[in-house]
Amino acid sequence: MAPFVFAALAVLGAGTTEIAGRHLRLGFSGDSGGIVSIQAGGHEFVEAAAERPLLWRLTLRDRAGREAAVDNAAAPRPSITVRRGSLVLRWEAIPLPEGAGTLAVRVQCELGAKDETARLRLWVRNGSGRFGLWTIQFPVVSPVGRKGGIDVAVPRGNWGEPLREAAEPVSGTYPSHNLPMQFLLVQKGQDGLCLAAHDPGARPKEFSLAPGGEFRILNWADDMGVPGNGWDAPYAAAIGAYEGGWMAGCKHYRAWVLRNAPWTRRGPLHLRRDVAESIRRTSAWIIGAGSRQEAVPVVKRFAEAIGAPVGTHWYNWHQIPFDTDYPSYFPPKPGFADGVRELREAGVLVMPYINARLWDVANREFPAARPHACKDERGAPLIEEYGSGAKLAVMCPATPFWQQRVGDIVRRLVGEEGVGAVYLDQIASAPPRHCFDPGHGHPLGSGRWWVDGYRKMLEPIKRWCVTGGRRAALTTENNAEPYMDTVDAFLIWTPRDAHEIPMVTAVYSGRALYFASNRALAGGDEAFCLLQARDFVWGTQLGWEGGEIVQPAHAAKLEFQGRLARVRARSLDWLAYGELLAVLDPGPEIPAIAGRWNTWRGDRPVTLPAVHAALWRAPDGRLAIVAANADTRSHRFRVTLDSARLGEGPLPRAVAVEVPARDGVVVAVSPARR
Repeated sequence: MAPFVFAALAVLGAGTTEIAGRHLRLGFSGDSGGIVSIQAGGHEFVEAAAERPLLWRLTLRDRAGREAAVDNAAAPRPSITVRRGSLVLRWEAIPLPEGAGTLAVRVQCELGAKDETARLRLWVRNGSGRFGLWTIQFPVVSPVGRKGGIDVAVPRGNWGEPLREAAEPVSGTYPSHNLPMQFLLVQKGQDGLCLAAHDPGARPKEFSLAPGGEFRILNWADDMGVPGNGWDAPYAAAIGAYEGGWMAGCKHYRAWVLRNAPWTRRGPLHLRRDVAESIRRTSAWIIGAGSRQEAVPVVKRFAEAIGAPVGTHWYNWHQIPFDTDYPSYFPPKPGFADGVRELREAGVLVMPYINARLWDVANREFPAARPHACKDERGAPLIEEYGSGAKLAVMCPATPFWQQRVGDIVRRLVGEEGVGAVYLDQIASAPPRHCFDPGHGHPLGSGRWWVDGYRKMLEPIKRWCVTGGRRAALTTENNAEPYMDTVDAFLIWTPRDAHEIPMVTAVYSGRALYFASNRALAGGDEAFCLLQARDFVWGTQLGWEGGEIVQPAHAAKLEFQGRLARVRARSLDWLAYGELLAVLDPGPEIPAIAGRWNTWRGDRPVTLPAVHAALWRAPDGRLAIVAANADTRSHRFRVTLDSARLGEGPLPRAVAVEVPARDGVVVAVSPARR
């Protein structure tokens, strides 16, 4: 990818103003201010822009719910001010309907001559006494590529989703399981764009991309619908250029989060003293359920079979039914504390389930909790229903009442029941909800207060868990990034797909822990072993099946999982503390294995190579190839390591790796750095 050699800023013909950096050039329309061109390397990513292209789109509402929509294409022509490395567009006196006032909008794009990322910010000044800002879509870029003419990678689900020759729209709400990181990748050949929000505040937002159509990031305003509210550029939208595949795009985003995100401020895992050793060392998990008599024998059988540090996720330890009567978890079922002690003496990390988000409206304490629940615009609590049928109110994480209640439950479980970890359901899974209760002290509707509220809840709990002689861990569901400094591990339990790519560990390996490799138990030995092999080399702690895994019918599965868990336990420098650098192709000589996995579309056939491999770097610089073989025969393969492409070296040009049948290996390929 060659850098552009023309001036960093130029006003060209046809009313287009261009700003250029290293490998990246953006063009803005003089008529509407919209983006007419994005060039990265040798490719144009905006094809046939509209005559008056969009850049931003706003919706406003009044107290009666009437809506007004404004965008730059319908607004008066902007003024454009340019200086080296910066471009500013201004729209003044944009009229609102029925003489309800005017808006002023300003956009700034920064792109220095040596930069590979353009940073765009938007300000909105609302002069209306009637309308309040509701949503902000910025940037809006159209058309991005052509339908079927670009590759897209979206960091959603457990790992990440690649879309070759993408034709269908994709979207996701951040931060949640369907968009745990705030970026997506668009690729033409080896030239790519990382379309990101550089938002340390982790505000709720929605990414949308229609190949051949529109890309946009939608935000909800602070104090949604309050007359006169505005938008004060709380973060930069980023358009970054990179060369290479999806891994290079992930590393582009990783570079930003490691420098700027508050959730990475505690540093790499191997240096963190606030993460319990027990959760770091855990190599496999089993779901425990029910009473001591039901759970403990099964978990102990699993631990003996694995032969490496294990954890149990203990459900239904409480007397109340699941998803009912929350949060009245106490008293636990008789013998729970004794069961915890028995498992702890067997070397098992015990982690009970609680929900950190919901309160059953039928619970006898709900009248006292109701003022602290999230409210809609009419003041009614937000209600969700799951399999139990109970009506569960979403609690507002910004309220000290709910923060304290969750903390009290955790302290009681750790301090009285003796558990070594507590699972806090839904925090990194469910998307933020709006809350319009003016008594909660946060901006009405949306805002960074949702993540800030959970961080304010979790920080003192986490601090308590690792002080005073305690070494307990906190975990949560799925893998939304902004909680990783306040929880210790993320449960990636949702359906698997054969086409996934490990975008999550490409960005956060060595910074966060992930656990689960379920979803193939019923698909046969080959399918199960194939999933374990793939997820093992991508960096997760294995397992999270129910007690049936210890039944004789699954002996081969359990044996393979145990082998991989023992390899992981010996290789934490790479698989827990290291960085995933590349997914390796073992080559065409490796046979394929077929089976059935549980996917988002139900149980589906999958066919993948029997051997999976990846290149990892330990904190001291040692590189190793991690490989796993799901086949009942051993296999040998050779991989070529490109020192220049990997930014490592010198490396051996080719490395031969032999993986025994149904086993895993870690092969060091370079020494520690001096």
